Amino acid sequence: MNPFELTLPGGKTATVTIRRSIRARRIRLRVTQAGPELVIPQFVPLESALAFLRAQTAWLEQTLRAMRPVPLPARPENIALAFTGETLAVVYTPLEAVWTGARQDTDVVTVSGDVSTDAACISALREWLKRKAKAELLPFAEQVCAECGFAPSGFGIGLARSTWGTCSSKRKIMLNAGLLFFPPEIVRYVIIHEGCHLTEMNHSLRFWSLVRRFYPYPEHARGVLNGRDNAFPAWVHAKM
Repeated sequence: MNPFELTLPGGKTATVTIRRSIRARRIRLRVTQAGPELVIPQFVPLESALAFLRAQTAWLEQTLRAMRPVPLPARPENIALAFTGETLAVVYTPLEAVWTGARQDTDVVTVSGDVSTDAACISALREWLKRKAKAELLPFAEQVCAECGFAPSGFGIGLARSTWGTCSSKRKIMLNAGLLFFPPEIVRYVIIHEGCHLTEMNHSLRFWSLVRRFYPYPEHARGVLNGRDNAFPAWVHAKM
């Protein structure tokens, strides 16, 4: 069947492929990399299917917008770590290699190897950031837990886009390497928050009462973490 031109709420037009299916039992609208497709059972009249499609314009517009590729941030020229107080210059050194790596020497981070793409450079910097976080954040986490009497089974470093820290059912605390961009007092809150989950694996009133015993004003720290402004580098958590 011929494609159908559908006007979306925002005024743009989407080209929807229409396909009849012997096996289909209901009308189905889906979006693939090839674009929107409307699958119609053989027994459903075309006009009924198009009425269904028109009723889904808001959903379709939102889905197409979400699938639109987001430009990757440019590679950074410097990195300011509030946790350590360091401001590091980033130098890119091309080498005849199939790998890309990053290392720190005093106040310079050198990215070398195949530095022809931002994606490769950012990936290397993320790996360096996790190593840096392991060296800087984990000793601090051990110290804070000892002060508060927390006894986790271990610590780890990740780079999740949605959480600053987690505490597993096996009592392991994971910290986000991106915490290096926040001052120690804010990182301390995250560690205390996860440490309190060792006792209260929830966010009940008892949990927050326990948090306030060790960190009286958690609202401030949460505001800093949740209100990441332009000072937080986009490359750290950007989709690759």
